[in-house]
Amino acid sequence: MIAPLPHRLRLAAVSAALVLSTAAGCRPSAPSSPSETAAQFYTLLDGLGVSGVPDSLALDAVQPYLDFALVYWLVEARHQRDSVARMVPREKPPFIDGDLFSSLFEGNTSFGIRSLARRGDTTFAVMAFTNASQPPTVKWTDTLVILPRANPKPNSPQFVIADLRYGASWDFGNRGSLMRNLRTALAPDSVSGTSPATPAACATPPCGTSPR
Repeated sequence: MIAPLPHRLRLAAVSAALVLSTAAGCRPSAPSSPSETAAQFYTLLDGLGVSGVPDSLALDAVQPYLDFALVYWLVEARHQRDSVARMVPREKPPFIDGDLFSSLFEGNTSFGIRSLARRGDTTFAVMAFTNASQPPTVKWTDTLVILPRANPKPNSPQFVIADLRYGASWDFGNRGSLMRNLRTALAPDSVSGTSPATPAACATPPCGTSPR
């Protein structure tokens, strides 16, 4: 009987499989529930090693798990990052590093789904994260807002992530929500309107401060 792999090795193996399947032009079986969408999305992020706004290849890989509006603002954030890098090469551009998809700048070393709550068509998935890369170990929760995909294509996720609500309780952690932060940074006048959005909590210093 083969002994089961430790959690992190299992996660690394799954991540590698997801990355290789994406690179080969195919994808893992499409998630058919909000929990599967959340789990596959963060596993894929982990395997891709995304820091800051995803580059074009990484965004292509995770795009099936995201709502159109969120993809729109992530693309806008990437354009701003690249534009600032070209125009002011000696300055650190926004959206260049840090984890946009969790409260902690340094990101997580493991994750799980703590709970799911449904209100109408919307599912709120509370994600439990841990960063044990160095002491002290940090634990926190963030909440994904997940919606049914409109007119889903065959073999595509039936549910997509529309937003991420940060749960940071420490200084310099990501606050508010991913969508609102992106819209505030990229199109301040649209925050109270109805147009799409993208965040950058910790896109500019001070960043990287560990929670107490």
